[in-house]
Amino acid sequence: MHSAILMHSKKLITAKSYDEELHGKCLECMDKSCGAPVIYIPERQGVAAHFKTSGKGESIHKATCGFGKDLDFAAALSKVNEYQEDYGKQGIREILVRLNLNTIDPDYEPRVINRESNEEKEVAELDEKVLKSTAPTPKSIGSLKTVKKLFTTVEPDLLASIIISVKGSKVPVSELIRSSKDAHKALWENMTLDLPYFIHGTIEKVIRREKVWFIKLDTIEDTYFSLVVFEKYFHHFTYKDAELVGRNILAYGYLKKNEFNKEKPATEMIIKSNKYIEFL
Repeated sequence: MHSAILMHSKKLITAKSYDEELHGKCLECMDKSCGAPVIYIPERQGVAAHFKTSGKGESIHKATCGFGKDLDFAAALSKVNEYQEDYGKQGIREILVRLNLNTIDPDYEPRVINRESNEEKEVAELDEKVLKSTAPTPKSIGSLKTVKKLFTTVEPDLLASIIISVKGSKVPVSELIRSSKDAHKALWENMTLDLPYFIHGTIEKVIRREKVWFIKLDTIEDTYFSLVVFEKYFHHFTYKDAELVGRNILAYGYLKKNEFNKEKPATEMIIKSNKYIEFL
């Protein structure tokens, strides 16, 4: 855990900025549902400074805490949403990360770079080691696999510090990753950005027509959401129905309203290849 709450002021403090003489020893878990007393562990032997419970008495994370157990993707995302709001209010350090998934697009043609020029070199893929450092150069997210790995291996308070740089905008990471239900609701209430989103959900069925395939996600409370693959990209999307139906996935793309059936407004996301989805 890389942030904690000062008991006397109820303010968030990061392990990097903690000073025992200035802040005192009375610390508690940053998760509002927990509040367990924690102790400060200084940096040593290559391990970043952090906070932890003692594992004794009251100093044990509660069952509802984001640090008490391993979290699956959806649970981690929920906690990141919660923590990111707190971070924003208290001005906690932000880690700027570039989102660039151009290479998953079969239509993408990489630009030829003159290696002797002073143009910016390609940045490294984001990982936990980078998140724990103060690297001045923004790292990148270049695949759905990276997003999955981050949300299943990295502590949620570190994830909450990520601000995504994409197409000229800077957006908290929790804003760009949503369930299919939440994304559908936000789109139809005109509360989404003109940016690509990461959507997670469960595949209910696959409908393959001559010119287009529809990969329908579970219908939740009249939420109709489909991934769409057009004929041009059939040979890039090779998954069989049996490999898809019933699987929890993360998908990437732009959200689009389908207003054909006025009684059942639907949301679609166009994908082009296997790389546009990741199994969770």
